Amino acid sequence: MPFTISTNAVSDRLWNPRFARLPCFAVVVLVGLFAATTNADIEDRDWCVASTIHFDLVSDLPREEALALLGALDQFRLATAPLLPGHSDVPATPLKLLVFARARDFDTTFNSTTMAGFARPSLDQSLLVSRPDRDRGHLLRNVYHEYTHYLIRSRAFLNLPIWYEEGLASYLSTLVVEPDGTTVVGRVPYDYIRRALLDPGISVIHILGQRFRLGVGSHQVSNTYGVAWALVRFLHHAKAPDGSRYASRLGAMLEMIDGGADSVDAMEATMGLSPASLKRRLQKYFETDQLPVFRFRADTADRIAFRYHCLEPAEARHELAMAAAFHHPQFAVSLFSETIESAPDHTGALVGLSRLMDGERAVELAERAHRIDPDDGRAKIRLAEMRLRGCQTDLTTGRSRGDGTRKGDAMPRDGRPRPANGHAVTASCAQKISDAIALYREALEMPGHAGAAAYGLGVVSLMVGRSDDALTYLRAAYARASWSPQISFFLGEAYRRSGDLLRARQYFTKSAHWHPEQSWRDRSDLVLASIAQGQ
Repeated sequence: MPFTISTNAVSDRLWNPRFARLPCFAVVVLVGLFAATTNADIEDRDWCVASTIHFDLVSDLPREEALALLGALDQFRLATAPLLPGHSDVPATPLKLLVFARARDFDTTFNSTTMAGFARPSLDQSLLVSRPDRDRGHLLRNVYHEYTHYLIRSRAFLNLPIWYEEGLASYLSTLVVEPDGTTVVGRVPYDYIRRALLDPGISVIHILGQRFRLGVGSHQVSNTYGVAWALVRFLHHAKAPDGSRYASRLGAMLEMIDGGADSVDAMEATMGLSPASLKRRLQKYFETDQLPVFRFRADTADRIAFRYHCLEPAEARHELAMAAAFHHPQFAVSLFSETIESAPDHTGALVGLSRLMDGERAVELAERAHRIDPDDGRAKIRLAEMRLRGCQTDLTTGRSRGDGTRKGDAMPRDGRPRPANGHAVTASCAQKISDAIALYREALEMPGHAGAAAYGLGVVSLMVGRSDDALTYLRAAYARASWSPQISFFLGEAYRRSGDLLRARQYFTKSAHWHPEQSWRDRSDLVLASIAQGQ
């Protein structure tokens, strides 16, 4: 299929979502498809961008389907607002969505035939990616599911166990706005749920024990996810033997889990649901085919302002490569390289490729991107990261890669960055750190880059012993990404250095309980132990 470029690339219009809607289905079923060789490269399809104030949709869907998807998502955004915990005080950059028209293209891009999609949170612009099934019938459900992950992460200040987050995403993906404007949520795919609960190989207690991930390399395909869905549906709708609603105790349960409690213990303490009776109660609850749903009225927009334009091949490759980088890096490297070959001054591709390279090659690409466009925020942040390479210390022990110095908060009058014991770092590192600070500060003033720049400045401020600055920047980063245990770790260190040990323990505890990498959980535990010992 030839690639088409709009001669009138960008237009501002109002579109009525009621005139074009995608089909909705109550059951989410993913059928694995094998990746197939296509007649045209994925990036050579008609990739276009439809944008509203809340979404940037990159897709090769036909124009009317893409606009229908945006309309449905905007309705979903408004309708779910009263159903989600917390709120977001930080104005968000529009969410980027990458939606594929062909399942085989998704499978090739991400080297998977089992994923239905994923959401990747970010300090600046988060990404949501969705795969259609064979006839695109469940595309809307997949997008709703992944969008719920984004909404949860952008609003909630509690870290949620993965079983609850996945279950809530599946539960809310059933949401439908009916023609009369009534919102309905909570319809049950009975066969799917019952099959999951009756699976002899599934342990409800094991699923409740998962904090970071469910299943092995699958998404909405195994009965594990069906049990998570059943648990959340049950907790939101069912009543306890005394007639009270379990939903009234959800907040207390989730706060206990956020504080480090095991989900099984927290559920028994707050809900009175013992491990011995839980699976039996779930199976009994889902025996009926007439479970109630929630019905309510929600504000929705009749018309949505949007802009629409199609991408040139280099931009299409760049968008696909950015999304593929975390799941299929080899494919991303290939796309980035092709982009740079056809457009040598493409700073986004240079920065993206730099993030997938090691050593001097990564530095060379970052410097080249910044040299080509010194005003590009992505290039500034990547070059700042490269400037710090080899000069970073272990911020909780003070040990650097080569000197055995200790950390501290003193900032000498000569302005040279120093670790805690007052010994200056090398002149080379001092200059690199100063360069990085300048780059981060410039990026901080750029729309769309403030979050990543604030995080970088917070970490650098810890490196040079400026605790007050570190607190300011890391608080700003935390406000954008309270779900991030990495930010919690450094914010805890900033509070520790400022002498506020109560808050330091709070954030190190978050990192200890919620960081997906064991090495960071261990580091957090070590710091907590040293605080307890008064060190």
